[in-house]
Amino acid sequence: MMLKIILITLSIFTAIFLAAGCTEEATTQPPSEEESETIPKPLFSDIQDKVFTPICDRPGCHGTTNTQVNLLLREGEAYQNLVGVPSLLFPGMTRVIPDSSSKSLLIKILKGEVSPRMPLDGPFLEDAIIDSIAKWIDNGAINN
Repeated sequence: MMLKIILITLSIFTAIFLAAGCTEEATTQPPSEEESETIPKPLFSDIQDKVFTPICDRPGCHGTTNTQVNLLLREGEAYQNLVGVPSLLFPGMTRVIPDSSSKSLLIKILKGEVSPRMPLDGPFLEDAIIDSIAKWIDNGAINN
């Protein structure tokens, strides 16, 4: 009799444990302090401050000297060089198409859908950073 009670109790606990493991709770935690510092909000000004200026605006890349494919990404010039501008490297493609991140060359290059993937030779941007840039584009690519 005691063995039967133990087995029933064990079965109940096992069922509860398995059921708890199968539920999908949405655990949305705010970004950690470190993530907040590196992942830009989907605003052009934040993308400029957290991505273009520290990562892209370098000599030999998209900075002031030896600029690649005539694309300066320094503050005050990046927006006008990206939004609605045809690509020199990929004729027929546009660098940033407002409201369409999936057709924007910037996102394709950052994701590695076209080559060369940027930043050249890595480290490549985290998905969360690319997603934020895509959201900025999908929200109209506003100069904010």
